[in-house]
Amino acid sequence: MKNSILSICGVLLFGVVTGQDIGKKDSIQNTPLQLVNNTEPVADVVIPVINPKPLQVVEVVNSAMSKGQQSGFQVDIPEVAPDQVEKNLQNDIRNKTKSKVVKTDNEYSIQETLLSSISDKPLNVYAVLTKLDSSTRVVYFFEQDSVFVSGDADVNKANLCKEYVRTFAINQYKEQTQKRIKDEKSKLDDLEKDLRKLMSQNQSMHADVKKLESGINNINMDIKANEGAQAIKTKEIYTQKEQVAMIKDKETKKTAEKVLDDLNKENKKLRNEHESLNKKIVKNRADIESIKVKIGYNVEDQAVKKKAISQQRAYIRGLETMAEKIK
Repeated sequence: MKNSILSICGVLLFGVVTGQDIGKKDSIQNTPLQLVNNTEPVADVVIPVINPKPLQVVEVVNSAMSKGQQSGFQVDIPEVAPDQVEKNLQNDIRNKTKSKVVKTDNEYSIQETLLSSISDKPLNVYAVLTKLDSSTRVVYFFEQDSVFVSGDADVNKANLCKEYVRTFAINQYKEQTQKRIKDEKSKLDDLEKDLRKLMSQNQSMHADVKKLESGINNINMDIKANEGAQAIKTKEIYTQKEQVAMIKDKETKKTAEKVLDDLNKENKKLRNEHESLNKKIVKNRADIESIKVKIGYNVEDQAVKKKAISQQRAYIRGLETMAEKIK
């Protein structure tokens, strides 16, 4: 895997990248250097077709609740958990009345609430929430004058109850789908943030390369100056040696030899500086090559991140289209 990645890096570093002009050269080894970032827009991908899960027809059932087996209206809300709808359910059955919703286990009940879409008279409403594998089952019970509404006793009122339950279920499915879209958009924001970070790192690495290249150029100038100083110093040493050889007086000769020793020390210092400068160039070149490899990885990571962004955008558009189909 590592070898394949390195080969990709080589292509990115030494080849032509679509959408970019490889015009800048590494002044050290004359090899093309990947430009800062590929600014081509993120490519679109096919928008997936995501169909909403079918909302079952509201069924009239006989089901257990706090008052025993009673006639109720059952519906399964897809892709929703009980805790995601319980607050909305309480607000819905309370409907701005002064009565309070009482929760007992997974049953929510309210006395004397007004639901004008069903009746202009007060109702006692009970709702039992049950978590299924990928949905929530809600069974509503509507009690009026101590009688639970059923399809047998009052067909018209039963149909109104069915419509009330179905409307609530559809609204919850829509709301949770919108929350899902919001969560996916948050993931998209994170992906785009990651891409911007990669691009910033890429720019920083290229700035580091330029700084190292500039450093090498400056060091080369220092090396030339050093070599010039060594040439002068070598000439001075040669001249001083000749003078020492010609001097006969011991004291004068001793002084001249001291000057020669100092010149040799200065020349040695220049040679050491020359060696140190060359080591700096070697280090800078190694650092540049190391950064180039990192740039290759970075560009590859950008490509992967851009693909993920494309897929995430398409997925969100698919969800948005799905949301429009929920009816």
